[in-house]
Amino acid sequence: MFRIARVASRVSIILLVLSLVVLLWFWQRSFTIRYDELYFNHTLANILKPRWTGSPGHEEVANFLMDQLTSLGFIALRDELFDQRKFTNILGIMNVDAPSFLLLSCHYDSKFLENSPDYVGATDGAVSCAILLHVAKALNAYLRERFSNKQDIGLMLVFFDGHESMLDVKEDFNSLNGSQHFASVETVPLQSIELIISLNLIGAPNHIFLSHFNNTYTLHERLADIEVELREASKLTECHQLFHKIKDHDSDIEDDHYPFISEGVAAMHIVPHTYPEYWHTEKDDLSNLYWPAIRNMNLIFPQFVYEYLENHMEFLSIIGKYK
Repeated sequence: MFRIARVASRVSIILLVLSLVVLLWFWQRSFTIRYDELYFNHTLANILKPRWTGSPGHEEVANFLMDQLTSLGFIALRDELFDQRKFTNILGIMNVDAPSFLLLSCHYDSKFLENSPDYVGATDGAVSCAILLHVAKALNAYLRERFSNKQDIGLMLVFFDGHESMLDVKEDFNSLNGSQHFASVETVPLQSIELIISLNLIGAPNHIFLSHFNNTYTLHERLADIEVELREASKLTECHQLFHKIKDHDSDIEDDHYPFISEGVAAMHIVPHTYPEYWHTEKDDLSNLYWPAIRNMNLIFPQFVYEYLENHMEFLSIIGKYK
């Protein structure tokens, strides 16, 4: 009898473990990303203001980013640089003790236009910032539960300051201040960054997104596949195809990932193939945004981030093949 009871006890334990495994597998497979339109619109409204470095709007947006990151469960930090004026990068980190990180980035400052004091840079920074916060919101249950127990990978959201040149000029004079500082002083050790994904100029009509680096082309292909899968599942808004499996590796737009790639960090650049029609003009505002593309991006990109965090070693091995 004792032997039978002992065997029954072991079987019960095995069945319990198997049940937990099945439940975990089902939870992973059934995790659904939803577009939180109210949150995205609220976030965008708080960013969509003149916010050139040193302006009142700039400080308001920086404080808003800090508050949102904290409320979403990130450790929020200010990374300050003094060079003629103060620049402040805003960082949100989850799994701070992890040995490696996925870094998602954009810039939150707007350009100062002397003849357009109300310029808000909707596609030029604002939408991208709102998308990154929406990623954190859409994945929040996953990030706070399963992801927070991971010991091998962390997530970092970085909103760079000083992206725009300080003068009212078209040229990129004295630009990328925040990202250059971050990379040069290694605010976070660069060797711990598996991949940086930089977002910019998102939200104008008729834009498509191409691959800009050979070593991350396969990851770009996965973005395109996710879009197809979501469209076939009727989860996307009616809109033209955003991500194309096209290699455009010789015409990337200079952005905040440049100081990182020069140090050997793998990068993806989610930026349209051409500049928005109203780039650096006062018409780059809420009224000229193309919402179908924004809604779809807010489903495609979080799904990619989720898959990367769950399978980062597999993605990392793909990147490593091309180094």
